[in-house]
Amino acid sequence: MTGARAERFVVLNLRLLAASFAIVGILFIVTPDGVLDVISDLGNSLPLGQFTRAPETTEQFWLALGFAYMVVITGICLVVQADVVRYRPLLGVLAAGKTASSLGALGFYLFDQDVFIYLLNFLVDGFLAAVALLLWSVAGRIGEPAAPS
Repeated sequence: MTGARAERFVVLNLRLLAASFAIVGILFIVTPDGVLDVISDLGNSLPLGQFTRAPETTEQFWLALGFAYMVVITGICLVVQADVVRYRPLLGVLAAGKTASSLGALGFYLFDQDVFIYLLNFLVDGFLAAVALLLWSVAGRIGEPAAPS
């Protein structure tokens, strides 16, 4: 995939990611314990066994930082989709942030408590880091001429 088709693919996916990050960020700030309870219930309904329930959100400082992170990654997606070639390096920043979040959550899962949302965050953010790298790769092909059909 090259040229205009590659650009449309990257732009569409970045818009979907921006909308998703914005919605999740709003849910985090409006009802953090609601999100944690739903995810804990989901984890315990799976045949993987019982997980420790996610701890109640008591530290508003960390909640504010988590919300700010969602705002920043939403902004990254919106900026890059506006000019994919120019802002392509920001996809590496997005991948780095998602990798840090994924590995941090895995560390909490392995070395703190077996909370399902830690495991889920490891998987989801790891996937999103891979998506960001895929989009970075495709964005690098935007200036290439389309192959003859």
